[in-house]
Amino acid sequence: MDFDALIRPELAPMVPYAPGLRASDVRERSGVESIRKLSSNENPYGPFPIALEAMAAVLPHLNVYSDGSVRALRDRLTEHLGVQAANISVTNGSNELLRVIAQTVLRPGDECVYAWPSFVVYPMVTQLMGATSVKVPLTDSLVHDLDAMLAAITENTRLMFLCNPNNPTGTIYTREAFETFIDKVPEHVLVVIDEAYFEYVDDEEYPNGLDYFDPAGRICVLRTFSKVYSLAGARIGYGILPTPMVSAVDKVREPFNVNTVAQVGAFYSLSDSAEVERRRRENQEQKTYLYSCFDRLGIEYVPSETNFVWIKAKKPVEVFEALLARGIIVRSFGTMPALRVGVGRPEDTDATIAAIEAAVDVLGSL
Repeated sequence: MDFDALIRPELAPMVPYAPGLRASDVRERSGVESIRKLSSNENPYGPFPIALEAMAAVLPHLNVYSDGSVRALRDRLTEHLGVQAANISVTNGSNELLRVIAQTVLRPGDECVYAWPSFVVYPMVTQLMGATSVKVPLTDSLVHDLDAMLAAITENTRLMFLCNPNNPTGTIYTREAFETFIDKVPEHVLVVIDEAYFEYVDDEEYPNGLDYFDPAGRICVLRTFSKVYSLAGARIGYGILPTPMVSAVDKVREPFNVNTVAQVGAFYSLSDSAEVERRRRENQEQKTYLYSCFDRLGIEYVPSETNFVWIKAKKPVEVFEALLARGIIVRSFGTMPALRVGVGRPEDTDATIAAIEAAVDVLGSL
C-alpha cells in the first residue's frame, strides 16, 4: 500500500507532541536515584483527598458508560462560575477542546492567529485542519503583542488563540490592553482564551476571560483541572462557549469523551477552595525563592503568573544536560536560548537551586 498517497498531506509537516523525559529514563542516564520532574507544569501534590475518596468509590462501577452529558459537573461549574450549564463544554483535557474547536471552525485556506512562542498545540490543530498558522512574535518583554495580532487579522482569519497566562513564558497581557484589543477584533473571528493557569495568577491587572463572556458573543474561555487541581492524569478540562459553539462541539466530540473517574474527581475538587488557596500560596512562595536564587547568580528570568518560570540561557543544551545529571528535569526547547523550570515542593526547589548552582560552577554561566 502507498501510505504516502493514503495519509492526509496536512500531516506531513506535523511533529508529534513530545511529552518530555520520564523519571525512569533520567534515573538510568544519570545514575541519580532521586529525580525531580519539573518539565510538564504538573502540580507536585496529588489530587485533593475529597476527590480521591470519591474517585475510589466509583471504581467498581466502571462497567457502565460515563455520563455523556457530564451533567452533574456542568451543574457544579454553573454554581462555581456563575455561567449557564448550556454554555459549558467538558472534554478529555482542554487539549481536546482546542482540537474540536479548530475542527468546527477551520477549513483549508482559513487562517488562525496566535502568539509565538506559545502552547505547541495551537499550530498542531491548525495544521491538522489544513488551515494556515499566523504566528505573531511576543514583545521584547515576552508578552502577547496584541496590536500586532490585530494587524495580522485578514478576511481569511477565522480563529485566534490567546494563552493567558502564556505557556511557556508565564506572562500575561493586562485588562486594559485586552479591552482595547477585543473592541477592535472583527466580528468574523472567534477568540479562544486559554486560561489553563488561571488559578495561579496574582496580578490584579489580569483580565478574567469570563468577565467578557457573552453566550451570544464570540469569546471562548478554556480552563483545566490538570494544574492546581492535580488531575492531569485523569484528563479533564472545560470551556465556557457561546451557545452555537457548544452545539457544534457536541456534534464532533467523542461520545462519552470524559470518563467517570475524571468527572467525579473534578466535581469534588471544586468543593475545596481552601486547598486551592493553600497550593496557590505555596506556589508563589517557591517561585519567590527561585527568583532569589536567579538574582543571586545573575540569571535572567521572566516573572511568572504560573507554576513555572522561563529562564534565559545562552547554553540551553549544556544547562539542560547539567541539570539532568543531578536528577532535575526541566523543559528544553532545543536551541532556543531558554528553559522552562517547573515550581515544585520546597524540597524540589532546594534540589533545583543546588543543581543550578552546580551548573553555573561548571559552565561559568547559564
